[in-house]
Amino acid sequence: MKKIFFRIFSIVIILLALVFILRIYNDHKYKNSNNLKLPEYYKDVNDISLYPVATDGVDVTYVDEGRMQGFRFVPKEKLHKGLVICFGGSDGSPNFDNAKRLAEEGYETFALFMYGMRNQEQTLRRIPLEQFEDVINYINKNVKDNKPISILAASKGSEYALNLASKYHEIDNLVLIAPSSYTFAGLDFKDYGSSWTYKGKELPYIDIKKSSLKSFLKNIIVPAIIKSPISFKDTYNSAIEKDSSSQEKLIPVKDVKANILMIVGEDDLMWDSLAMANKIKEENPNAKIYSYKGAGHIFAGNGIINIKNVRIATGGTAEDNKKAKIESIKAIDAFLIENHK
Repeated sequence: MKKIFFRIFSIVIILLALVFILRIYNDHKYKNSNNLKLPEYYKDVNDISLYPVATDGVDVTYVDEGRMQGFRFVPKEKLHKGLVICFGGSDGSPNFDNAKRLAEEGYETFALFMYGMRNQEQTLRRIPLEQFEDVINYINKNVKDNKPISILAASKGSEYALNLASKYHEIDNLVLIAPSSYTFAGLDFKDYGSSWTYKGKELPYIDIKKSSLKSFLKNIIVPAIIKSPISFKDTYNSAIEKDSSSQEKLIPVKDVKANILMIVGEDDLMWDSLAMANKIKEENPNAKIYSYKGAGHIFAGNGIINIKNVRIATGGTAEDNKKAKIESIKAIDAFLIENHK
């Protein structure tokens, strides 16, 4: 009995020592991994005072209109018809930089929050698609030149935007960066459920808690323990594969009337945006996909970001992400110019 106890004790000590060594090694290996220079507002995306609203040639105001919360950018010289509405991703930011860039190019734009602000859900779960009706009402009342309407959204925001376009045909064009073809679970694990609701009912969703245990341990738990980058891609894929009714969780793309442009990094390690973009195109053959080799989920940095002392693998190399950023902006600009004549 003593021998068995000693063996178990020895194994535990060896494992703890190994974890300790690996944590030190990974701290050294990835100490310069997060080379992203994020704007000040990423310290607290819900603090509107952190956003740089002073922009040459553009009037920027905050809109507080029911569940419509965000920034309006009106160029002093509007060069393109209609408007572009921007949404960010799961971090809760309103895609401020893209809205600002497009406003400087002569588009009237909005950078809107999906959640986290006054009159909105405070976490990313059960967000009612109907909150977009407040946006439509505001536009109809306050924007004279309000057609066409384009939405530019990234990651989780793309999932939101595609669901919106399936219900609200006022949306004429979609630019989906790192898109999803499925509705996934929300990211509030204390109050778990679908990301979105419509008419009081949760949209059917892929339950990421039901991904394979092997994938969860390999790609999330073990990396978190030894401080190496976590990758969510296989977890999302396994959740889809294990869901026998996954077809019912697909966003109804056939109900979307908008023109669709999708921007995808082929080395996306957050989720398989390329496969899901192809899934969307299967349902809408006119949708356009621009994919970029060696690029990840976000076209910035070297494929690893640090969030609250956790390293997350987003994919891509610094060089390929930079190249994809430049080329994707050209593709987005061409699409918007063509559809905002």
